[in-house]
Amino acid sequence: MPYKIFALCLSLFVSFNGQSGVVDYDIIYVKQPRFGDAVNTIWPEIAHPGRLDYGADLMLLHPDGSEEILVDCEVCSVTDPVISFDAQWVYYSLFHDVSPGNLNTQRGNLPYQGADIFRMHLQTRQIEQLTHGEFTPNTGAGNWDESNPLDPDSSYNRLGYGILNLGPMPLPGNKLAFTSNRNGFVPPRGYTNPNMQLYVMDVDGSNVEAIAPMTIGSALHPTILNDGRLMFSTLETQGIRDLRLWAIWTILPDGRQWQPLVSAMTSPNAFHFMTQISSGDIVVEQYYNLNNNGFGALYKFPIDRPPNQPQFGSPYPELNPPIEQTVTQQTGLYPFRFSFTPYGYQAVTPMTHPGDSAAPIGSNNVDRVGKFTQPSAAPNNDLLTVWSPGPANDLNRPTTIPYYDAGLYVIKNTEQVWQPEDLVLIKNDPDFNEAWPRAVVPWQAIHGTPEPAIRNWLPNDGELNTQLPAGTPYGLVGSSSLYKRDSFPGRGSADFDGLDPFNTSQNRVSSNWSWQGAEAGKYDNSDIWAIRILAMEPNTHRRYGPNYAPSGSTDFYNHANERLRIMGEIPVRKENPDGSPILDAEGNPDTSFLVKIPADTPFTFQTLDRKGMVLNMSQTWHQVRPGEVRTDCGGCHAHSQQPLDFAGTAASLPDYPVWDLSKTTPFIKVNQQGDNELENRPEKVVDVEFYQDIRPILENHCVSCHNGNQNAGNLNLSDYSLEDHLPGDYRRLAKDESADYGYPPVIHNGVWRQTNASRYIRKFQSRRSLLIWKVFGERLDGWLNSDHPTATIPGDPASIPGGANPNLADLDFIPSAAHPAGGMSGLSNEQKMIIARWIDLGAPIDTAEVRGNPGFGWFLDDLKPTLSISLPRPNYNEKPVDLIRLGLADANSGINLSTLSIKANFMVNNLPAESELSGLAVSNGDGIYQIPFTSALPIDTTERHIRAEVADHQGNIKRVDVRFYTGNPDIIFIDGFELTP
Repeated sequence: MPYKIFALCLSLFVSFNGQSGVVDYDIIYVKQPRFGDAVNTIWPEIAHPGRLDYGADLMLLHPDGSEEILVDCEVCSVTDPVISFDAQWVYYSLFHDVSPGNLNTQRGNLPYQGADIFRMHLQTRQIEQLTHGEFTPNTGAGNWDESNPLDPDSSYNRLGYGILNLGPMPLPGNKLAFTSNRNGFVPPRGYTNPNMQLYVMDVDGSNVEAIAPMTIGSALHPTILNDGRLMFSTLETQGIRDLRLWAIWTILPDGRQWQPLVSAMTSPNAFHFMTQISSGDIVVEQYYNLNNNGFGALYKFPIDRPPNQPQFGSPYPELNPPIEQTVTQQTGLYPFRFSFTPYGYQAVTPMTHPGDSAAPIGSNNVDRVGKFTQPSAAPNNDLLTVWSPGPANDLNRPTTIPYYDAGLYVIKNTEQVWQPEDLVLIKNDPDFNEAWPRAVVPWQAIHGTPEPAIRNWLPNDGELNTQLPAGTPYGLVGSSSLYKRDSFPGRGSADFDGLDPFNTSQNRVSSNWSWQGAEAGKYDNSDIWAIRILAMEPNTHRRYGPNYAPSGSTDFYNHANERLRIMGEIPVRKENPDGSPILDAEGNPDTSFLVKIPADTPFTFQTLDRKGMVLNMSQTWHQVRPGEVRTDCGGCHAHSQQPLDFAGTAASLPDYPVWDLSKTTPFIKVNQQGDNELENRPEKVVDVEFYQDIRPILENHCVSCHNGNQNAGNLNLSDYSLEDHLPGDYRRLAKDESADYGYPPVIHNGVWRQTNASRYIRKFQSRRSLLIWKVFGERLDGWLNSDHPTATIPGDPASIPGGANPNLADLDFIPSAAHPAGGMSGLSNEQKMIIARWIDLGAPIDTAEVRGNPGFGWFLDDLKPTLSISLPRPNYNEKPVDLIRLGLADANSGINLSTLSIKANFMVNNLPAESELSGLAVSNGDGIYQIPFTSALPIDTTERHIRAEVADHQGNIKRVDVRFYTGNPDIIFIDGFELTP
């Protein structure tokens, strides 16, 4: 058998190298294998959350040093234990089989059998399995056997590995948060595998709900705060940011009101593993992922801050407080700084560092001081943690030996640790690695309350805004100002006005678009004209079976490997009747806005100029839940500023016409006189793609000069030959970082760097792209030709005037007969703007047809529709239940209403239980449907279910199962058995 459950009568044994009486409470921990000083071990961390050594047991350690095995693994492994608020239960994740022969070596050694969540009652040792490998793929994005993600017959797609249900976290109200890859996604640009998303369910497995569809990168370890919010670690590779950035966000348990807690604005370290201690402070770990098994350094900061104090520091690292660390013994204390440091942030473990080199040598001049992981709150403001002496790093910088010998320790009162002697040893057996310490005490013993605050679950009752009637499948999102912004890079080049150089051989001279900042050239606030809302979709992992996609699991390419679809472009400038600008409370032009979009649809923002070109871009996934209103961001990237209150802005007024993006797409236009107009496109979303939109323009207006014979500008746009499924004309324009074509760059590296995709296109930045300058007939990046040197002979560094440094060179726009000032006369303004939009969407191209998978590329709708049952409420309903109310919406292909199914396990209007009820549904307008009951349900504690499902026109099915009661059920009823006091 893969594991053994030991009964209460287990014999006890004394721990090795531990201290009796260090703490006066039991500790749950995981005993992981160790293979001596010369062999590495595998710990789950952000780069591989689904990997660990087999044989990790769940243990119960007593204050006297004796211990019991709760789950004894042979080929299985336990991880992620957590204690219930009453300290009666331990929740944990169990990998069923992670022995070498049961891992898929083609998929990052993910286990075939996956992992599930269990809980054990500590007094009786009774175990309940709470998840069962549920698989819920996007059914329109492949041919899936929903009962078998692993090995169905060859007619089906398959993941080839099991479903991982990880990171259980109890919530008030007998709920449980966790992460799962049950949707079968992969992060857009890889690096970690697979994509884990946030879910909440009742502790018995009912009422499962995905609360963060926006986490199309990945999310790990939801952790409850005493105020009822969840904090979690999230992969922030949206756009073209560094692949390794993980931040810590907070979110309400129902998915509303997400916000950053520790922003991923420092590269390449990640923030992961966190807890809240008795004082209320947050403790987080920072570590360099992949290369150190999740070991790094610990930091803390207050959950609250003084009035009028911004939550985060400056975007400029040098204006943030120094954070103490020790990198080497020789340099001693060597503080670091990073952009947007949280208020009050300080090192708990300044004796070490979070980087990808060995921990420093300690005061004895022999032993390295090690690193930390997995902090956990304990009574008296103490902090339990895992510490390993030695290098605690997997890279030979300068050594990896001895490998991890992790044990359990206490940091008393969470005071700063300046040397290993400051740690209080609980247990460290040299034959094992001890991990995941959890104090077996009630929540009250640590936080002073019986449990965290209970937050109201997704009200969706129509009380927030008249645009959102009760049961709506939509939400509202807006901002008070686009002028309040911190979108510029915190580090840049003085020669380029603090922004990123054009194409330098130097490394790390700018954070722009890589980890902090997203400026598309030089501009003023006066250039801000509009906001673009972009819908986003995940990427289904379709690597096995029919229509498989071999590269990145997608049959399309763009610079972020993300489908970006335009939901709308909203002008934000407003005028008084006399033509003067309407001002906001800070005296700036009012640039507030408010839009209505389908809920549970990932989206992001781009700020636009009058030509519809990107000025800056949000590089974070966003969402609204059904009935949610989000207007509290207070600005655009405004991390370090006090927000401007949305109330009182023009968009907050009752007569403001909310932009409804659920049915049409407003588009900015520039007429022939150069004035702005607005076109309302009838589509829900608008796609801009190379074959559909760009190549026809090139063929009609560019290929006559730029071909294999005439080859104007050394640019051949008539080459349609394929390489890696990308045609030659596309590669020359949008994927030529290695400078294989045309004029080479002048830097000695010989490649196009920074955010350059080629000589002609800068990723997501049409304003800085030579192609757009040629099309519009003017330089548009905010600089003049004279501001920076340019080679007079393209590609020849010797021709840079005055022998200037090639790292300071850029390209110029010089009018010609073919590309005159004012733009190419044969192109309409609409065509020019389409090319600019294409660049600002990452230059998408659909490769599905050339790969033999038509319909599975850029235009694939890879997102389930929105389906929300707002009545009855999950679990106890205070008001009489006299109707079923649900909301339906879809941002892309649209709801296929013929697929709607509604069933109940009780009689409805004289129809027997499990009858199809969709024929009774009456439209209540704007995607809301209701089934009134002829009489209200009786008030009792009967468990009732309503199950609904609907598909979009792509074929993606969304299913909802609401378990509810009309009378207040007893906790005994929910648990299934009575607990002794």
